[in-house]
Amino acid sequence: MKMSGFEWQAASQSSFSKCIYMPRSFLLPFALACFILHGGVCFVSAQSAPDPVFEKPLPATLTEWAKTPIRGVRAAEVNDYAPALFKGSLEACPPHADHNPRKAVIVGWEKAAQRLVFSHEASYVPWLELPNGAGLCNQFFEANNGWGELFNAPGRRERNSFVDIIESGPERAWVRWNYFCVQSNDDSRPALRGTEDYIAYPNGLVWRRLTYTSLMPDKPEGYSWQPLDFFAVAPNGTQWKDLFTRDAEHSDYCVAVVLDAYSDRQYRVFWDDQGKPRREGDKDLLAGIAKSKGFAMVMPFQQGCEFLILGEASGFPATKSQIVDHSFNDTGGWGWKAVRWDHWPVGWLNSQSHEIQADSPYPYHFGPLSHYIVDPPLVDGPRDYPLRAADMALNRWSERHVYYTLTGVAKDLTPIRRLAKQWLDKGPACAKPESIADLSENK
Repeated sequence: MKMSGFEWQAASQSSFSKCIYMPRSFLLPFALACFILHGGVCFVSAQSAPDPVFEKPLPATLTEWAKTPIRGVRAAEVNDYAPALFKGSLEACPPHADHNPRKAVIVGWEKAAQRLVFSHEASYVPWLELPNGAGLCNQFFEANNGWGELFNAPGRRERNSFVDIIESGPERAWVRWNYFCVQSNDDSRPALRGTEDYIAYPNGLVWRRLTYTSLMPDKPEGYSWQPLDFFAVAPNGTQWKDLFTRDAEHSDYCVAVVLDAYSDRQYRVFWDDQGKPRREGDKDLLAGIAKSKGFAMVMPFQQGCEFLILGEASGFPATKSQIVDHSFNDTGGWGWKAVRWDHWPVGWLNSQSHEIQADSPYPYHFGPLSHYIVDPPLVDGPRDYPLRAADMALNRWSERHVYYTLTGVAKDLTPIRRLAKQWLDKGPACAKPESIADLSENK
């Protein structure tokens, strides 16, 4: 299926270059595997397992990816990717850690226009990218008190953040991301080690498993209960009008929606062309939705509503759940509103605040919402955060637990609540990737 407005990137699967001795009983399945791999896809049997290969495929170019049609879903490594349709030279950017800034792992779908991107220049922190280059990112574990980061120069080194394709498709694609949170000036002592698994199905949905291990177990900085950021990356030069639909009455743009999966409650955030915020709902409504059995956080782009679903059944207990709106401090947010930063994903020296300048050539990102695993909730973010970070009982609780989310893109808001309830109603089965295989926005 050819997607308009998008140059699909193609990865050629290499054939076997050496003769390998094997029992006759294995020749037929081996030959079949070689045939399918040579065609650019990897068959996954009913009993899921890592790809049955003896030679890892070489990275491909964007053009090579485009030449091979996707069947079902497919993951591959490419060597000439640039975040958010960036056309400039990455060599001129601040240090990019390993001198391979265009390295990326990409998951693409036969019947969906988005793709899941793990870009080395962004420390492999993945995002769901739309054809126009915009995409939703959900960074999770970040060491308390800003001690360890993923986006600083050492954090982007391959030794500190790396991905592996476990299954490349076509029945499902599985990418594993491992990382260490390290300081910007010294990565000899990481704060924590995170592991996230992303398993994508042909229906366009992505199941995600998140867990981490403290490497500084006696200090708050060795833990993380924050944040599950609701950030987006966007191409250089784009404005809110290029990404979101203008509200007819107020002439601003809805940039975020939070939907309760178990009621008709919803909270909406709007920004106008000057960045002035508006909301439909108040702090009590947002807090109430966060305490629901489950909810969806949605970024309603013109090209599709990108969403993140989580709830009690997927490892996020309502008693410890808080959503903050960074445009309104009374929700526990940080008050940065509609600020655009251009320090990510094209790597700056560190990941601290760097507001975009008028002449910046880089893509930028923005973040209307965040989710925290915290109890009691933050009332004043800058004031309460360091106090909560000192709570070692909460810190140790967060490390012992495993979390699951569901992400995808819908045509509009209507099916997202239904998808959220369908998945979360499966209860403990949410912890199994196949729990999302039969979901559809049309059901």
